[in-house]
Amino acid sequence: MVSIGYCSLGEYPKVVAIVDRLIPLKELNALKNDGVNLLEIRVDLIDAQFDAILDYCSAIRETIGLPMIGTVRENERTVNNRVMMFKKIVSVVDAIDVELGSPVSDEILSNAGGATIIISEHDYQETPSEDALRDMIDRACKQGADIVKIAVMSNSRDDVHRLLDFTKQCSVPIVAIGMGPIGTVTRVMAPLFGSLFTFGFIGDVVAPGQLPIRKLIEEIKLYYPA
Repeated sequence: MVSIGYCSLGEYPKVVAIVDRLIPLKELNALKNDGVNLLEIRVDLIDAQFDAILDYCSAIRETIGLPMIGTVRENERTVNNRVMMFKKIVSVVDAIDVELGSPVSDEILSNAGGATIIISEHDYQETPSEDALRDMIDRACKQGADIVKIAVMSNSRDDVHRLLDFTKQCSVPIVAIGMGPIGTVTRVMAPLFGSLFTFGFIGDVVAPGQLPIRKLIEEIKLYYPA
């Protein structure tokens, strides 16, 4: 069974809160008590010095203890420093998220230590065919994935059906997300088909169709009673 830190995945849907700013630790602790299982530290979105982000993650580890995913997407602030950022963030998080086909993936993963590796692919235009989805999985596994994350735009109910059917058939650990208004249902229902965890936002929406974190917790507790 795959895990992120002490959080075992697969038996019950896990809820990930997206940290896109230096949110007060008291608020994160309240979210933990409400039912958040994991935090995604979006280094690329946090408006702070990188050393301050590292100190923040260390404080989360010491005082709250929630397992963390470190994510550093490419933007103007990170484009020249992503490898360095990943090398340092891996010492204070439990997993890292690297894009499928990233040209710096090998260098990043060679320094990942014991962190769980999430290889992610995003398609903001459409939901690809089943063959294309299968190809994403194959390439992600060859890249070194422990978990494959696929986030695709849902433009119709058929798109949602295809994504969920594919998730159910997938033989490797997967996180499947249908983006956009039509795909919002997958944020709650995909775990029923085998998706390991689901993301909610604390402050601002980070991707189309996301639910506020407390609303997401409420829905998960409603549809997946312990």
